[in-house]
Amino acid sequence: MTCFIINFHRTTQHTARRASRASSCLIIFILSLASVPFLASAQQQQRQRGQQARTKGRVESAAASSATQDGRAVGDVLREAAALLQTGKLDEAEPLVRRALAARPLDADAHNLLGVILDQRGRAAEAEAEYREALRLNPKAISALANLGVLLARTGRAEEAIKAFESVLRQSPNHPQATINLGLQYAARGDYRRAIPLLERGAGTGTDEELKRRDPSLLLALASAYLRAGRLEDAARLAGAIERAAGDDPRLLFSLGLLLTEVKEYARAINLLERTNALSPNRFEVLFNLGVALYHSHRLDEAASRLEAASLLSDKSPEPLYYLGLIASARGQSDAAAGYWERALALRPNFAEVNFVLGEELRKNRRIEGAKEFYERALTLDSSKAIYYIRLGGVYLLLKLPGQALEVFTRAQQRFPEVAELNYFVGIAARAKGDYGAAEAALRRMLALQPDNFDALAQLGFIVGERGDYKEAEALLRRAVLLNDKHFYAHYDLGRLLVKAKRLEEAIPVLERSAALKPTNPGAHYQLFMAFSRLKRKDEAERELAIFKRLDEQGKTHGRDDDMESVVNDSTNTQRPDEP
Repeated sequence: MTCFIINFHRTTQHTARRASRASSCLIIFILSLASVPFLASAQQQQRQRGQQARTKGRVESAAASSATQDGRAVGDVLREAAALLQTGKLDEAEPLVRRALAARPLDADAHNLLGVILDQRGRAAEAEAEYREALRLNPKAISALANLGVLLARTGRAEEAIKAFESVLRQSPNHPQATINLGLQYAARGDYRRAIPLLERGAGTGTDEELKRRDPSLLLALASAYLRAGRLEDAARLAGAIERAAGDDPRLLFSLGLLLTEVKEYARAINLLERTNALSPNRFEVLFNLGVALYHSHRLDEAASRLEAASLLSDKSPEPLYYLGLIASARGQSDAAAGYWERALALRPNFAEVNFVLGEELRKNRRIEGAKEFYERALTLDSSKAIYYIRLGGVYLLLKLPGQALEVFTRAQQRFPEVAELNYFVGIAARAKGDYGAAEAALRRMLALQPDNFDALAQLGFIVGERGDYKEAEALLRRAVLLNDKHFYAHYDLGRLLVKAKRLEEAIPVLERSAALKPTNPGAHYQLFMAFSRLKRKDEAERELAIFKRLDEQGKTHGRDDDMESVVNDSTNTQRPDEP
């Protein structure tokens, strides 16, 4: 499901992959700098100078490097620079630190402090060099290591960041910022078993009043980790505490509402977002996300009202139009849906989700050629969603382009090996292409992963029967029938197999069942005609032949286009990513 979450402070769109119907949206936690550098106190500096004085030959060197060019002590200069940094006066702090480093270039704390300043100025590469120099000079420089971890996390090097934070906690187990940041990194990669204890230590416990003084993003991160780890009672307890602590703070209520939307707690989310809207009315991001939550709760009229209001507030944003189109489609208003989506594409032509849903609407109305074009665009724009491959491959099959379908499904299977059903789609396409060997191999892979998948059993039964192994084919088809007694093709192919094997009396009830399941399919009636004819049951044979001819004349086909359509529409775990 793709969900568009609009940040309360700025209208930036965030989308996230998920192969499920759940709303999935990123919550981004800003990692603050772990700490300012440790600066030795005057007494500690005095003890260090005494130790140096007792070391023969180093007294003069230490004295010479203890002051800057203007005669000030390096420690005093660094303390002043740190104070300026704390008040955000970076332009004044940086020259002081560089002056201190000119006097004492081997001072690890000074390099760390310069790294912090450069980091806050957005000069990440230079900041990283300073942190690493501090660690070269003093491998046990905890502050430099913690700050380096934050920089690594912020620049997308999560595994390196985790190693840095783990190293900090080995040396300083109670380091508060490293505890929190390591917990956030573990949570980001889905390792909630490790994340939760760290986030709990960072967040602490307390009364609602005490929670008000805590970082709300940390509490939300912990609540999110509880939810994803399946600890629903803990999540509910913390969410309630956050809500009570939030009071009338619209930003915190909004953030909690987004989190609850993400995990499909729509009723609570709607309540929080309604409260946010009352406290801070006519905000695009609030109305938009409220509309999304209402849509997923099937409250379509209310959802449309909020999304229309959001669209009026920001007429350059295509997201409300996307959801308004979904609402129109759910109401059966295809033309209105297409109108909303065309307006959305005018604002953002590379909107993959809109191209995809236009393909869905066209396919629903059996305009397959047009659907193909939009599915192709969607997949070109975003190759991260398995459903895009599945739908495109499906329409290729419906358009009798099995080679292209097989190529698309094979790419998907290689990219998403965890999606077992893609083996089934590869098998279907290979069969349509006439490559029964590839089809059989793919279907057997599918059944190794899902032994009770009746669709794969039925398809494999047909293929095995075509190569003459009637015994295995019958076993596969009978198992498919046992698992799903409404599976037309399992009954049809089993009946056809029994006719081939001249077991006509057994074939007839199976074929009659298949004819009852799909009364408009001529194939079952033809097979019944064959069985009755061979049994010399003339009247029944003539009846079935007449039905076959009538259905055939009505334009029905012996092919399996409807089977291919069921592959596209009805296979498990391939729901549209926008369905509520």
